[in-house]
Amino acid sequence: MKKFTNNSRWGLIAMGLNLVILIMVVISAVKVSSYDSKNMYLQDSIMPKYTYWTDSLTTTQSAISKKQNSLDGYTKLLQETEAAAKETAAKLAADPQNEELINKYYSDTTHLADYTTNITRLNTEIAAYKDTLGFAQKGLAPWTKKYNDALAEVTPNMVAYNTIIIIAAILLLIKIFVFASWMYLNTNNVRLVAPWMQQNSKVMTILAWFIPLYNLFKPCGLFSEMVSETKYALRDKSIISDAKDSNQMESVGFWWGSFLFAKIIMPFFVGGLTIAFNFWLLILSGFIDMDTATNSLGILSFGTYFGNTGLYTYLRPHALVLVIFVLAWIVYLAYECYLIMSYNKLNKLLCDNESSFNFDEVKEAPKATKKEETKKAEEKKEEPKAEETQVEKK
Repeated sequence: MKKFTNNSRWGLIAMGLNLVILIMVVISAVKVSSYDSKNMYLQDSIMPKYTYWTDSLTTTQSAISKKQNSLDGYTKLLQETEAAAKETAAKLAADPQNEELINKYYSDTTHLADYTTNITRLNTEIAAYKDTLGFAQKGLAPWTKKYNDALAEVTPNMVAYNTIIIIAAILLLIKIFVFASWMYLNTNNVRLVAPWMQQNSKVMTILAWFIPLYNLFKPCGLFSEMVSETKYALRDKSIISDAKDSNQMESVGFWWGSFLFAKIIMPFFVGGLTIAFNFWLLILSGFIDMDTATNSLGILSFGTYFGNTGLYTYLRPHALVLVIFVLAWIVYLAYECYLIMSYNKLNKLLCDNESSFNFDEVKEAPKATKKEETKKAEEKKEEPKAEETQVEKK
């Protein structure tokens, strides 16, 4: 019964998903480019005037509301004071020499004069504010129409972009699970000939991709270990040449760096629902409004394309950000496909040469075997050099 399994199919599925994700990213770039041209017209040409007249209208309405509240207060005081003055006047008619009633009547009439003056002043001010309000309403009307028309053009493109990004993010999540499963199965193969790998939990090969912060570095280490141990096992049995793979870590590091750049960093430069590629951030971002790409924490308003300040203002032309975004995904996905194909070849060599491995010996091997075998491999490399030296001496 074969112990090694050929897991190339899982790798091919991951590569197919990479292709679909790349297509979705390109389509999203086209949509966001169309959105941006219309949104820039909205933000740069319409919003300043629309905001000015809206603020003017709001300020005027607020002033009228405050003045009206004051007017209502003075009107109530005037009515109460008039009633009190009439009552005092009636009592004073019956007792004209009562100094207390005389003083109270004088106070009431003084207050009545003040209230009347304030009411007249407030009515004048309210009338002036109403004229200003009418002027603001007339000024706002055409800009409201322009704003609504521009928004009607912007919104469908934004909704289409958001939908594509969500689909791409879901596909990316599925692809990561498939890729992690591919790693899991291949790591199980390597464990059969590399007992020192038993100290690592099998399930972490998959879980490491989904644990926040931990997934920023651990999957790269696990992948690098899987590749290096597979090559070590094949070289040890002389199945592949003993050539040095000095660029292995650089190769894996480049892949992981491109992954983090495309998935973690660039979404913040693009903005909006692009952060859906960072699954945990999307969950933390709070409630999402698909029509406006805003949310309770404001995270979705960051970036070059979906805000109206910051990166939106300073990173121009916006197309440069979009080009870098697409190129980052092309580099990451293409290079990952290359690594998958490269490792599938190693996996096939393991399966084709299973008879070269003695699994019983491997099971009994202590954890220190790796170091010992590394030392032996170095000694083997030095033996030919020693023989050449002896020949030269002779």
